[in-house]
Amino acid sequence: MSGEEKMREYEKRLIETAIPTTRVSGSGKVHIEGIGDIRISGSGFVSPEEIKISGSGSLPGGIKVGRISCSGSVSIEGSAEAEEMSFSGSASVAGDAKAKSLSASGSFSADGEVKGSLMKTAGSCKIGRGIELEDVLRAHGSLKVLGDVKAKNMVEIHGRFDVNGKIITSDFEAELSKSESHVRNGIEAINVSVKKRGVEGLVLFGIPIFGRILRDGKLYTTDIVAEGKVYLENVSCNNVYGKDVTIGEGCTVKGKVKYSESISVHPKAKVANPPEKSS
Repeated sequence: MSGEEKMREYEKRLIETAIPTTRVSGSGKVHIEGIGDIRISGSGFVSPEEIKISGSGSLPGGIKVGRISCSGSVSIEGSAEAEEMSFSGSASVAGDAKAKSLSASGSFSADGEVKGSLMKTAGSCKIGRGIELEDVLRAHGSLKVLGDVKAKNMVEIHGRFDVNGKIITSDFEAELSKSESHVRNGIEAINVSVKKRGVEGLVLFGIPIFGRILRDGKLYTTDIVAEGKVYLENVSCNNVYGKDVTIGEGCTVKGKVKYSESISVHPKAKVANPPEKSS
């Protein structure tokens, strides 16, 4: 074990030793030596392995624990690290969030970056810097990221998204909401699929019987660069590069479309230049 690894292990043990095992019912606080106070209103359980809050609460920044599980309203006053983080309701992190698995339903925000393996959100999510994952990002609802989004295996988004940087992944799949979405610096992936939202309600033979046809949203970005398949609907971009490329209805490509195997352009799509086959 290297000196750096020994130091990390020492810090981990020091923090774990400092966290007392306590149950809270009603309202109370738990002091962690050298870090700060955990404040709980409702019910909660605090231990080196898990911090669980039901109701409302606040955690000090710099906390490291096995699992953080909160339902209701919670704020973390700095960065936090755990094997697993689970939030339901309203949660905010005034720093970085590091977790192998992070799930949030309701409203979630982190002022810093999110790092880990798996991230799942449902509702409203805002990240002040970037997202970097070893596996998958799945987002339903609204996603705003002020930096890059990097997920090794997949980025799957259903709803509205606004990424100030770039999306880099293996498979990118998006189902657009009725609002505009933006990826400021483009998308890089093996396969890219962007589809407009369909019909809500009961549908027979493509006709809504009980329901409505949802207003189409649109994705605005710069370059879409893929090694494999590209399927686009309602996308406005500068350039598209791929192996098998489909430019669907509602698309506008201002620059070039380059493909190596196959190309399909919808009659209602707008392509500034004829598609080019590359070797």
